[in-house]
Amino acid sequence: GEAGLAGAAGESEAEGGELKGKGAILIADDEESVCAVAKLMVERVGFRALTAADGYAAVELFRRHAAEIVCVVMDLTMPRLDGHQAFTEMRRIRPEVRVILSSGYNQDDATERFADKGLAGFVQKPYEARTLLAEIGRVLAGDAVSEEGAV
Repeated sequence: GEAGLAGAAGESEAEGGELKGKGAILIADDEESVCAVAKLMVERVGFRALTAADGYAAVELFRRHAAEIVCVVMDLTMPRLDGHQAFTEMRRIRPEVRVILSSGYNQDDATERFADKGLAGFVQKPYEARTLLAEIGRVLAGDAVSEEGAV
């Protein structure tokens, strides 16, 4: 499944469109290869990447760097705290945090527990650089789903 991700890391920067990163993006995924490749993707367009291998580590990183994190890309299923639990904790720390959920599950199934909780976006795994960067760009441009709606 990670072959698509690995191939995506080698794509040209043009795949990111006009996205010019500023600030930090927290990437939380228990698959080391997903974190590594997503880190490369966001760093290519200028973001600083922070990575966490589980939900608990993601919340701790978020707590320490909340002021500089502009977006979180988080897997739904992780050890210690799952994506929903980590999302809830991050929202307690900074209610306006923009979180993009990533999952191998389809969007409806993956986002069901987040309905009416302000989830900013969703990206289906495995994803390509252009897909991830387009979703980050959309979320940061303010086209995110409203606080009332689900993705």
